[in-house]
Amino acid sequence: MNDTELDDLIRHSHPEPEFPATFQRDIWTGIAVAESRSLSARWTRWSEGFFGMLARPAPALASVAVMLVAGATLGHLIPGENHAGPSRERYLASIDPLRADTLQPGK
Repeated sequence: MNDTELDDLIRHSHPEPEFPATFQRDIWTGIAVAESRSLSARWTRWSEGFFGMLARPAPALASVAVMLVAGATLGHLIPGENHAGPSRERYLASIDPLRADTLQPGK
C-alpha cells in the first residue's frame, strides 16, 4: 500500500460531519443561556442595579444617614473600656497574685 492509498483510506474512514447552518448560532445561544442562569451573572445584575440605584442623590443620602444612625447606635450599645467598672477590677484581682488579698467575695 502506497502513501496515496493510505491517505485515501484515512480520509474515507473519518468522514467530515455535516452540521446544520444554524449549528454555531445554536451553540452560542446555549452558552449565553447557561451563563445568564449562573450565580455570577445573577450577582452581577443585582450589584449593577443596586449600585446604580445608590448612585442617585436621594438613595445615597438615605444610605449615609442609615449608616450614621446604625454606627451611633452600635457605639452607644456596645460598652467600651470605660464602662467595664467593677467587672474589670474583679477580673484583674482574680488573676493578679499581688492583688489577691483585695479580692473579697460578694463584691
